[in-house]
Amino acid sequence: MLRGLGAVSISRSLSAVPFQRRLSTITVQRPTDFERVFDDHDQYAALEGRALLEVGGADATDFLQGMQCNDMAQIAGRGMLTGFLTPQGRMVADAFVYATGSGYMVEVDARVGAHVQRLLAFYRLRARVTVRDVSAEHQVWSVWGPGSAGLARDASSLAHAWTYDRRAPNMGLRLVVPRTRELAPAGFARHDPVYRLRRILKGVGEGADDFARDAAVPLECNLDIMQGVHFGKGCYVGQELTIRTHHRGVVRKRLVPVLYSRAGDGTATPLRVDCAWTPELRPHADVGRVGVAARRAPGRLASVASAGLALMRLELVAQYEAQQHADTADKIAFSATDAAGNRVFVSPWTPSWWPNCK
Repeated sequence: MLRGLGAVSISRSLSAVPFQRRLSTITVQRPTDFERVFDDHDQYAALEGRALLEVGGADATDFLQGMQCNDMAQIAGRGMLTGFLTPQGRMVADAFVYATGSGYMVEVDARVGAHVQRLLAFYRLRARVTVRDVSAEHQVWSVWGPGSAGLARDASSLAHAWTYDRRAPNMGLRLVVPRTRELAPAGFARHDPVYRLRRILKGVGEGADDFARDAAVPLECNLDIMQGVHFGKGCYVGQELTIRTHHRGVVRKRLVPVLYSRAGDGTATPLRVDCAWTPELRPHADVGRVGVAARRAPGRLASVASAGLALMRLELVAQYEAQQHADTADKIAFSATDAAGNRVFVSPWTPSWWPNCK
């Protein structure tokens, strides 16, 4: 349940919606309208469940350049999105790397933080690099809304490290602040639970639920679209599969946002997200086609909240979207099975901000 927010409808001006009331339902006409539901309000949130690793030493820049799939030159004194991969090119973790005065700070999902720290220690060899867990010393925050651009001018005085969150339009700022200091930007309302739902509705994956360790492929998780992969840099761990997939130009599955519903296939308008209901679904569980037995499921769940993310075959997502605008006799539908064995319908869509790379 998201508390302290107002009921939202894209059909009217969001600036007129009071955020003091409880948000129970979000209603829109088109699925891509969900992407901007929360964009018109200045808000911020503390992001729990994040690990922070401090990487320092004379060789820190060159060391990190070879350990992850983005180019360290992209940091430009702030930060960037990236990913740590296995030698086989599978995801270990998505990450933000921030520049600090004395080195770098690596932010990852806390569930894989210890593993990433061991990975860095394993590859360190004789490099003059130190790696230290500083999660207990710093807190990660997200700030968004029209006022976040102005806040960026003061971000260096507010935070130990920060960057623009460029994974999708209007994601705002991401800041790392010492825990001894409470972030409270003037004119911004704090709504911690909103961050995750907002991220999901925009189609932005984050953490172990979306980047399954040792299984997920960076391009299938949209790390390339979100500016987390640099295809012109030199060698790094896991480069071969990533580059080969890119040059083939074929990515058959990608992480997409989905709606959940108890009945129906989810194509009827207006579309709704019931913020009081989160289905009892497991991340990484199969998404199947209703009425079609297949040897391999066309999708797999990722983040699960009042809405969710799922790794889906793009060909089927395109068919599903097309049938919403046509009188099709044989409509396709997707579903997953919850903890009680009940069917939950899953309705995917393609984010509006994707380039023509499907």
